[in-house]
Amino acid sequence: MVKKLLLFTVWCLFISACAPVTSSNVGSGQALPQGGGNYAFSNFVLINNKALLRDLQITDIKSKMVNNLMQVQVQVLNKTSRTFPFEYSFTWFDASGFQVVGVGEHWTPVIINGNEVKSLNGVAPTGEATQFKVQIRKAK
Repeated sequence: MVKKLLLFTVWCLFISACAPVTSSNVGSGQALPQGGGNYAFSNFVLINNKALLRDLQITDIKSKMVNNLMQVQVQVLNKTSRTFPFEYSFTWFDASGFQVVGVGEHWTPVIINGNEVKSLNGVAPTGEATQFKVQIRKAK
């Protein structure tokens, strides 16, 4: 049984090592279908909640370097007339597409009013970060 588990683990590591890693798939995932925003943003935004996909729209993403740190601003539109809470978290990656080590996951709560546009702002924790992904989820 131990040999089978070890063989399976080695096989999984081999398969994952063969998968190409590029900056274009850093933020990939199910993001922004069904009119949830510009598909160009789907590499940077991940929303894993069908209701949020339907109700929120990413309208713009901007980034700039300030004092060797990447600053990001993501514009989110509430397409409904109701107010609801959600949370977001930035994940930072270096130029090779590897996640910046030592950065803990931090979720920021937001309350967005009906038909309102909110800015989700993030600042990279180190100068190594040159890419990002923002995740949006239902408030807990």
